[in-house]
Amino acid sequence: MGTRLPSESLVWYQVAQNFVSSVTLPVLLFQLGFTFGNVVGMYLAQNYDIPNLAKKLEEIKKDLDAKKKPPSS
Repeated sequence: MGTRLPSESLVWYQVAQNFVSSVTLPVLLFQLGFTFGNVVGMYLAQNYDIPNLAKKLEEIKKDLDAKKKPPSS
């Protein structure tokens, strides 16, 4: 349990600083992109007639099922 040298504490400071900067920047970019995407999505949904993809897929499935040939036995 000796005293730490100034260079030793500087190394740990640099390690901690690099870790924080390498973690916080991607997190901040993710949050910024997520927020921007939500805002743009809300704007588009409120101001434009965006089709409901779930309903469209159900309609396509029903059309495909209706066009299937009955099994011949």
